[in-house]
Amino acid sequence: MSSSHQAAARTPRLPNERITEFDGLRGFLAWTVVFSHLLIVSGCFPEVVRRVPIIQDFGESAVDVFMLLSGFAITHVLMLRPRTAHYFARRALRIVPAYYVALLAGILLNGQLAENMRHLPADTIAPVYFQICAIGSERLALDAPLHFLFLHGVFTAAILPALPYTLLGVGWSLSLEAQFYLVAPAIVAWCRRTRVALITIIVVVTTITLCAGKIIGVFSNAFLPAKAAFFLVGGLSFFAVTQPGPKWKAWLLSLAPPIILSLLWLEAGRRNEALLAPIVWAIVVVAVRFGRFGWLRACFNSGPFQLLGRISYSTYLFHSPVIILLQAAIWRWINPSSTSQLFFWTTGASIPAVFLVSWLSWCLIERPFQRLGRHLRPAS
Repeated sequence: MSSSHQAAARTPRLPNERITEFDGLRGFLAWTVVFSHLLIVSGCFPEVVRRVPIIQDFGESAVDVFMLLSGFAITHVLMLRPRTAHYFARRALRIVPAYYVALLAGILLNGQLAENMRHLPADTIAPVYFQICAIGSERLALDAPLHFLFLHGVFTAAILPALPYTLLGVGWSLSLEAQFYLVAPAIVAWCRRTRVALITIIVVVTTITLCAGKIIGVFSNAFLPAKAAFFLVGGLSFFAVTQPGPKWKAWLLSLAPPIILSLLWLEAGRRNEALLAPIVWAIVVVAVRFGRFGWLRACFNSGPFQLLGRISYSTYLFHSPVIILLQAAIWRWINPSSTSQLFFWTTGASIPAVFLVSWLSWCLIERPFQRLGRHLRPAS
């Protein structure tokens, strides 16, 4: 590790400094989601979960860490005081183009996903997927516009069942992110004016999080109040990493928010999520702020992880359509006789294919629009 990296790790990071460890973390998280979905669509998930129960929540916990990262990143952006119009324009250029392409792919492949699921045993998650595909097909004229408008996470399950997960399964988190992007400028601006605002936000979010299980039951995990604590903890971690002060205060700011988040989610009955995401986040924040866990920082700063992080958004969006197409070919040409064989063939084909499609999406969709966004003046 270079001396500059060592020095940066032992002192507060500059508020405008890019934290490359977070880029590597994004790559790790995206592929955690991919492998979770490979287990699910290959029919191996129930057996693996029976043996190692905590794996059941690996995928969603990875998305929870994405929310912590988002809370950190958006707080970082808003502390630079961008013009509101430029903030929203840059957010849109960052997430909308690739999402729309992936959503169109999901719509076109909805029927093929259902057909793939027909091959799996009934004791797998296949019936759930098949039902979601059927709902998406029947409600396409309603669901598609709501997905394109990022509104698929704000309706109750009683009104529109399974809406966050139709058409593009991973799209539920995009609605959640969009809700956060919408309210974050007002919240950060309010908190800048008075400490009472920050205390109020913490109290309100803490109270809501104690009811998170019920909120998810009525709405879904794509409804912002249910997951607001993750964005808040990510935002507070920005100050732990960047603010100067006594070492004990830095440790307190680094560890107290994720510990409290873990306790709140334990109280809400989400045991595995309460353990996985906050622990991962606390370790990474401590590594970044204090230069601990050098092996972890070296790993996330390595070339391969930096590349995976750069294309992680496209990996997250496009892995499902790619896997659907590959499994259609596998069923047609190989016709595996067991779920373990299906997992072997699907994984072997998906790893290079998902990487290639993600890289192409980054080059052809994400990067051009991000460059366009950078031409907008960042601050007033």
